[in-house]
Amino acid sequence: MARPMKQLPRTDDPLVTFARDLQALRKKAGDPPLAMMAEHSGLSTATLSNAHAGKKLPTWATVNGYVLACGGDPESWSARWEGLRLAAAGFSGDLCRQALNRWERTGDLAPPNAADEGELRELLKTLLDFNGLSHRTLAREAPGYSHVTYGAVLRGARPLKAKILYQILIGCGVYSLRSQEAWFHLLSSFSWREGVEGGKLLARVDQPQRYAGDLDLKMLKAIVERLERGRGMFAADVVSRDGINALRTAYEDMLAILLSSLQRSHIQLPPKLGYAFNRVVGELRNNSVPNPAAIAALVPLAMPFHPRLRTRVVMALKTAGELLRRAEAGELNIRGVAGLRLPPPTLHVQRTAPTAS
Repeated sequence: MARPMKQLPRTDDPLVTFARDLQALRKKAGDPPLAMMAEHSGLSTATLSNAHAGKKLPTWATVNGYVLACGGDPESWSARWEGLRLAAAGFSGDLCRQALNRWERTGDLAPPNAADEGELRELLKTLLDFNGLSHRTLAREAPGYSHVTYGAVLRGARPLKAKILYQILIGCGVYSLRSQEAWFHLLSSFSWREGVEGGKLLARVDQPQRYAGDLDLKMLKAIVERLERGRGMFAADVVSRDGINALRTAYEDMLAILLSSLQRSHIQLPPKLGYAFNRVVGELRNNSVPNPAAIAALVPLAMPFHPRLRTRVVMALKTAGELLRRAEAGELNIRGVAGLRLPPPTLHVQRTAPTAS
């Protein structure tokens, strides 16, 4: 039996209201035990319990896991959570809101101008929130430093060094050299010495890593989860038309975000990889499943960091592509349908390889 949730105070405080709605979501899901929710979300029972306690705003990673464990849609909670986060940001709330709006609209993760190093740290906190990363998750994604060090730097208890800034950027999916240069330029306005160190770091970036543009990791991870849900279709040889179409949509969304990363880099791909890029785009627009070898060649360039996440993306795309090819060939027993005519994709990418601007 699930442990009863603590009664929250009767108040209009936005944080308490947010916690009360999380509790309501859990009750609507049948009041699952925290241990079961922890198993489904990968979070600890204590973290989940604190999320609906109404005392402190949980991280986005916690809210995301909590909502998924209750069968909800995290995206419907995202804007509300970000509003609470910005309200707590105080003096730099407007600046952080400006940054969030730009990042969500353009996918370009460069920072707006900050008045001092305190605002720069607030922007970095907002960048973590944008990608749903806690300090612990950041330490796993960018293992150069511990979560304690990252937390101390972002609080201002330790100096913001160029090497630490670079690791934070990589952990948050800021792959574009242009965006990285913008962050280091901002740092140099408060510490010219660290700005110089940042320039040296970027000068040593390996060529394969220069092809990538910025990535919205929060969106990418959500799409990976949608793709991975389709794996269960292999076990049962009977699938629905809606299930296949949902898988196709997630498959196209993943390829769109990866191809857009390559486009935003503004660096010309070598001829062989440029051909692979054009081939994937062309096959998507012709309503066919792209060649898996071409996809495999492009994914490491689109997301050169986060090897574990990249492996998940590659496997999810491979599994989904195989299932979609079987559906197109009429090899699956789709309920009431002999074969399947997939709808044309909506992919907003040019049919040319990324070129240097």
